[in-house]
Amino acid sequence: MELSKLTSNHSVVVTKVAHPDAQMQQRLMDLGFYPGGVVKLVLVSPKKDPKAFEVRGTVIAIRNEDAKYIQVELKEKNDAR
Repeated sequence: MELSKLTSNHSVVVTKVAHPDAQMQQRLMDLGFYPGGVVKLVLVSPKKDPKAFEVRGTVIAIRNEDAKYIQVELKEKNDAR
């Protein structure tokens, strides 16, 4: 599932980051959006874009245009990550 499609505050695990812009790809990974990283949706703006995510203890807002290149899967409840 694309991170941009996340609508509730579930925790998800990033499985792939494949942004076509190499600089933005590196920026997303530097911010904590890397395979294996845990992300949680915490806030959606009134127009649904951007969305704010908790990543490594920090809240980061990114546009849906960039979030669509981040693939995630739902985190299991008993997963210790």
